[in-house]
Amino acid sequence: MSCTAQENIDKTISKNKMKVSWQYKNGRIYFEMSAPTDGWITIGFNSTSGIEGAYLLMGNVEKGKPNVVEHYTINPGNYKTISSLGETPQVKDVSGDEKPNRTVLKFSLPIKVENQYQKDLSEGRAYTMIIAYSHEDDFQHHSIMRTSVNIKL
Repeated sequence: MSCTAQENIDKTISKNKMKVSWQYKNGRIYFEMSAPTDGWITIGFNSTSGIEGAYLLMGNVEKGKPNVVEHYTINPGNYKTISSLGETPQVKDVSGDEKPNRTVLKFSLPIKVENQYQKDLSEGRAYTMIIAYSHEDDFQHHSIMRTSVNIKL
């Protein structure tokens, strides 16, 4: 099998009615996440099962416009946007839609970043992936589902 074919293999996890898939292409990692909600959905990466120090990708669809914002969790309940911490957001290729009780978001990130807030998303790296969703679009609103799963990218 050639490297190019290998590069396009999707990896997927599903838990608590939320689904996350990813694949590598052209130096980026492409994610698709979906959940049974009309509110925000989130994936995050951390070296521990806790939320402190997690790199979060929080997304929603408001008035038909998909949005994904990078955050860093300082401690539980205290997370800041990457841009407010002085770093340049790296999320691109944002698309998605919302139907009654179903939000789907797609986006890409560079595989490697060099700052203290974003994570190296190289293939084979092990992380605890945080997955969560809310009934509200406001990122400050509490999740109705949050869990984590150990993954290997």
